[in-house]
Amino acid sequence: MARAISNDQKKTIFTQLPASVTIDTDTINASKIYVNQAITSYPTITLNFSNDGQATDIRDVSDGVLYYSCTLTIHILTENTDSYNGARIAEQFASDIIAEIETWTTPLTSDVRIFNPDEDINAIGNMGFDEGIFDYILSITLYHS
Repeated sequence: MARAISNDQKKTIFTQLPASVTIDTDTINASKIYVNQAITSYPTITLNFSNDGQATDIRDVSDGVLYYSCTLTIHILTENTDSYNGARIAEQFASDIIAEIETWTTPLTSDVRIFNPDEDINAIGNMGFDEGIFDYILSITLYHS
């Protein structure tokens, strides 16, 4: 059976993703949870690891270790505040999260990485506005050994 991403690797990813942004001079903090946890406030960032354990053709050149891939799906859920539109808040979180993930061409602890930001980070998907909540989605192909 193919290898799945470990809990330690998931924790590393979880802690690396930013959960606060600055818009103008205001700092906005988000809750960060896994997809199976309840949303209790907004903004909230949810993480889901899926399509895991797929062997790739990528091997580390120094030691020949095979990389496996998984899909990290991030939902950025926001609502309007007195100062900012929820879409503006979600866009800033998405921008900051993408900027962080683009640095993962150098492996994180536990060898989690991306190889090509242009191909491994999919465009922001706006799932729309429902009951006052904005839902922005990022899909990232991660590689791990």
